[in-house]
Amino acid sequence: MSLVVLYPIIEEIIFRGLIQPFMAKRLNQRWSIFSLANILTSLLFVALHLINHPPLWALAVFIPSLVFGYSQERYNHLAAPVILHCSYNAGYFLLLG
Repeated sequence: MSLVVLYPIIEEIIFRGLIQPFMAKRLNQRWSIFSLANILTSLLFVALHLINHPPLWALAVFIPSLVFGYSQERYNHLAAPVILHCSYNAGYFLLLG
């Protein structure tokens, strides 16, 4: 249960609530629909997952992380990325155990 709810909440508070806004204030650039702050935050998110996961699995979280970051920028509220992240993790564990 903690992998589906608790970890996503903590990760989103750190990455989309603190790191991404911090970077966004300093880097005001967009590449297509994704901001530079979102891309860099997503790369950090991948790096965090390298600690406990194989490199390909860690890299596989890059695209979902971009979506989580985009939802934060679009709705300016942590609820959107938290809901998406919890849903992503729940789907992952339902499909792959």
